[in-house]
Amino acid sequence: MLDYLSKNNLVEDINSLLDGTISLHWVKAHIGVAGNEVADKAAKAASDRPSVDIHLGIPERSLKTSIRHLLLREWQDRWKDDNVKGRFTFNIFPEVKTNRCIDNPQLSQVVTNHGLCPYYLKKFNLRECNCRCGEDVDDDILHYIFRCPLLDSQRSLIRPGQSVLQILQDKHRTKEVKSLLSFLFLHQQDIFEQDPEDIS
Repeated sequence: MLDYLSKNNLVEDINSLLDGTISLHWVKAHIGVAGNEVADKAAKAASDRPSVDIHLGIPERSLKTSIRHLLLREWQDRWKDDNVKGRFTFNIFPEVKTNRCIDNPQLSQVVTNHGLCPYYLKKFNLRECNCRCGEDVDDDILHYIFRCPLLDSQRSLIRPGQSVLQILQDKHRTKEVKSLLSFLFLHQQDIFEQDPEDIS
């Protein structure tokens, strides 16, 4: 029992009291051995009780699991709140996950709608510009990924009607969207036009 690695408090307490040696002996029942008679009475009394009256404590692993589930549930509830920022991202990832990590700058732009596009640049007062194609009022990241005719030559796998999640789940489409946004960055002078009211 000393070698048993348990996270249960009672087992740990018992282990600390043991000297490492255990001797088991068979004793014939009901022949007047004092310790055996006391043990029999205690066992019978315990079995007659309506419920177990010993508290074993919560194992550390169970406590960690419970806390983890509680935090995930709270995070999910907050994420579902319409007043919380990030609704664009929520529409792509409505369920929170601890193992989701997007560490690529272009893909971060895709899932946040924050990046090199007139929508973002105007929203944060970085630059007043529009897309030269003139086909979309928003000129957001989705415009450049799916619809902008100025980038048609850069698309072979990505089509209107696909979702951002479909792109992220396919390595070839993911590679294409990264390439497309890199092209947008390198050719922004040809794709964006400065707002005429902003030219002085």
